[in-house]
Amino acid sequence: MEFLGTLLRAALALGLVSTPPACDSPGAAETTFDADRAWKDLERIVAFGPRPAGSPALEEQRKWLEAELKATGLVPQRESFRPTTPSGPIEMANVYADLRSADPQAELVILASHFDTKLAKDKLAKPFVGANDAGSSTAVLLELARSLAKAGPRALSYRFLFLDGEESVRWEWAGDDNTYGSRQHAQALAKSGTGRTVRALILLDMVGDKQLKLARELNSDARLQQIFFGAARANGLGKYVDGPAQEINDDHLPFRDIGIPSLDLIDFEYGPSNAYWHSDADTLENCSKESLGAAGRIVLGGLPGLEQDFRRRR
Repeated sequence: MEFLGTLLRAALALGLVSTPPACDSPGAAETTFDADRAWKDLERIVAFGPRPAGSPALEEQRKWLEAELKATGLVPQRESFRPTTPSGPIEMANVYADLRSADPQAELVILASHFDTKLAKDKLAKPFVGANDAGSSTAVLLELARSLAKAGPRALSYRFLFLDGEESVRWEWAGDDNTYGSRQHAQALAKSGTGRTVRALILLDMVGDKQLKLARELNSDARLQQIFFGAARANGLGKYVDGPAQEINDDHLPFRDIGIPSLDLIDFEYGPSNAYWHSDADTLENCSKESLGAAGRIVLGGLPGLEQDFRRRR
């Protein structure tokens, strides 16, 4: 029976057979990802201009995200905080919204992206609009929220978490001058005890590259990476995964550090020799709708495996 079940799951993943959603994963079969809408969202995000933490432009983007989440039927929450940075205290705020499972005992999965841009004043010839970093992942996460909310409750609860302050205030990433929003949220989860109910965190970052190739990120949970990369291969998206093995510091680390299994879906090779990263070449012209669609579909494709086959090690 287990062998037949394995064959059936493989056939389903390849799209060779179809079936109604499993009883323990309601809504799974109805989820689709609208790459066209995600691209329009990316265009809107870039139109806000540079969006460093504490800026009026980031607040405008935050209000827009809240309005879009409300339009899906979700209830956005602000998580305001005022960290001390090398430039003094800065007002920051994460935004998140939850899609609760029908099961009140269900664990929580966090899907996350930062939505601020690098502070590049006097560093670049042109304004830094961050189309890929972090416009692309913000657009994909917003469309994932729409898709999953439309499909309805699943076996697990989901949190769509937009993180402020990932980028450092100084030009170089050093010490604690980074990941302000993820550290704030992870600490709040740990303090409240909610962190024990989080099955996993899936982070999106820099997923708009025209030559998208998600890294084998070495700080990520290997089992989660296997689930999502395996689902990508099974669903015809294998060319977008299995990139270079890299150890990347990102917003997943504060969650990993409190015991939450975490996966960073990131392509850290942006342009020739990574030349577009943190440069004024990080524009819409160097991103693609197809990459946004692939990233969204990879996440949706991996969720059934996360729900059915993955458990935290206690």
